[in-house]
Amino acid sequence: MKVDVESSGAAMLARLRNAICTDSALAARLATIADADVFVVVARVEALALGIDLSQATIAAAAGPDPLGVKRFALPLPTQDEWPAPDWLPVAVVDGAAGPVVEWLHFAKRRLTDPFFEDAVRRARRVPLNRLCPVLTPLDRFAETMPTDAAFTPSGLVFHLSRCGSTLGAQMLAAVTGHIVASEPAPLDAIIQRASSGEADARRDAVAQIRAMVSALLRDRHGDRQVGVVKLDCWHMLTWDVFAEAFPDVPFLFLYRDPVEVLVSHAKQPGSQMVPGLIPHLADDFDYASDPAIFGARLLGRIADAATDAVRAGRAIALRYDSLPEALFDRILPHFAIAAGDADREAMHWAGARNAKTPSRQFVDDRAAKQAEASPGLRAQAVAFLSSPVAWLDTARAVQ
Repeated sequence: MKVDVESSGAAMLARLRNAICTDSALAARLATIADADVFVVVARVEALALGIDLSQATIAAAAGPDPLGVKRFALPLPTQDEWPAPDWLPVAVVDGAAGPVVEWLHFAKRRLTDPFFEDAVRRARRVPLNRLCPVLTPLDRFAETMPTDAAFTPSGLVFHLSRCGSTLGAQMLAAVTGHIVASEPAPLDAIIQRASSGEADARRDAVAQIRAMVSALLRDRHGDRQVGVVKLDCWHMLTWDVFAEAFPDVPFLFLYRDPVEVLVSHAKQPGSQMVPGLIPHLADDFDYASDPAIFGARLLGRIADAATDAVRAGRAIALRYDSLPEALFDRILPHFAIAAGDADREAMHWAGARNAKTPSRQFVDDRAAKQAEASPGLRAQAVAFLSSPVAWLDTARAVQ
């Protein structure tokens, strides 16, 4: 029996996916639909208009959720070589059957105003269109296939010691329409991790991939981009020289605070970088056998040491948590060459009065509470691993 491959459900589904990826207006219409049932009906109508006779059941199955996470265990193949239209943003770099791939999601004109990029990604993953139409491009061609008009140099890069006001600064910048702020984006972190793996040519590839990834994350999706800033993960300070090679003229900022307060925060809720093994190249055999708290304090000390190197080299300025939010206006905006009118400043002032990680709440100064919680052992760790570089940064900050 001969099977009509062209009219099979799989073939027609592939045709619809291809139409969505090549027709930005069609993708934009479908991306605005959050209700799964409505999406299925509209997608079938759109498909029929293109001569693609897909059943609602086939569309529903393809656009449905994956509650058991089965799809995570299937190594994907690239769906295309070229970048998708600007409404799609890179959200992950994952291992694929033919090598690592960049995963893209359609953000339906939603601005990046969440405290963390991953918050926006989780919301985008729930959009039926993104389930129906996976978009994956090969990482080894990611930089070379970047559209010429997509290249973009950021206004500044924000490094930090962790738990020290970087999210507050990012939220204040993102409060202005026309400011695009990507806060700790996972796909950029994945590239930095690969560059730190020690593989041959990893650094050379990383420099081009970093430039391309930053450009992709800060795409001008609304036609009003004035400023683009990336807030990095705290451990990325250890690789600041790679970022300096990728962006030789981009100003860097390093935010830090009293190390006792940072360590208290991590003692209550450790960040992934503070757990030996979660980011493999940050730990060695000695670290695996040591007290996790000691490992975390030692790592923060390494980050602070790297910051002193960047400041000495004239690539970064350092600011303390205590100087925020006022320092955003007095130091950060001028350092990043960002012009701000009265309305912009009002929006940023409003954001600065909110809890950075939970913007629905008012900001509450927790410095005294953290100092009161610190144990003698924790204070000893702060002195042993962080007091020297932090003291140097304090001195350097006073004369910047």
